[in-house]
Amino acid sequence: MMDIPSPQSDDLPCAPLATPPTRRHAIVAQLRDLIVSGVLAPGTLLREVALARSLGVSATPVREAVGELASEGLVEVQAHRNKRVTPIDMKAMNDLLRVQAELWRLGYIWGMPNIGPLQIAQLEDALSRYQAALDRGEALGVIRAGHDFHTVVISASDNSELLRSTLDRRALVARFILAHGRSTVSRNGLAVHRMILQALGRGDHAAALAGLERMSVRLIALTDQG
Repeated sequence: MMDIPSPQSDDLPCAPLATPPTRRHAIVAQLRDLIVSGVLAPGTLLREVALARSLGVSATPVREAVGELASEGLVEVQAHRNKRVTPIDMKAMNDLLRVQAELWRLGYIWGMPNIGPLQIAQLEDALSRYQAALDRGEALGVIRAGHDFHTVVISASDNSELLRSTLDRRALVARFILAHGRSTVSRNGLAVHRMILQALGRGDHAAALAGLERMSVRLIALTDQG
C-alpha cells in the first residue's frame, strides 16, 4: 500500500508573536488556535524548527508548547517520534464526549448549590459574549463563550481536579464542534443556555441539569454522523 504524505506545518500563516505574558503560554495559545480552527488540519506534521521560524522564536519553547498540546490531546506523538495534529476519530470523540458529559453533570451537581450573585453575573457576561459572537458569525467565539458559561458552574464546585479534567479537553471539544457540529452554533443553542441561566437564577437545579443534558446528548449524537 502506498503511503499518503501528511500535510506539514511549514510556512504557517501566523504573525510573529508580540511580547507575551510568558512566551511559552503565548506559543501554546497560538498553536492551539491554529489547531482548533483547522488552519493546522488533523494529521498535519508539526515541524518544530519551521514553527519556530514562523513564530519568530527559538525551537525550544515551541517544543515545550507542542508537548503541552500533546497532553491536551491535540498533538499525537508517533512511534518514530514525529509529531502531528491528532486526527479526529469518531469513536474516540464519542468516548471523550460521553466522559465529559458525566464530568459536566457532576460539576453542575456540585457547583449549583454555590451559585450566587457573582456567578450569575459571570454567566450573564458569558451569554453576552455568546450572542455578540453569534451576531458576528464567529463560531469559535460562540463555542468559547459557551465553554466559559459551563466553567462558571463547574468552578463553583470548588473542586480543582474536576475543573482541570474538563478544562484540559475544552480545545478538543471545540475543534470537533467546528469540524462536525457547526449546526449546534445557533440561536437555539443560545436559547438553551439562557434557559439554564434562568433555572439557576430561580434555584431550579433539575431544569438546569435537563438543559445541560439536552446539549450533551446532541453533541454525542454528532459522533454517529461522521
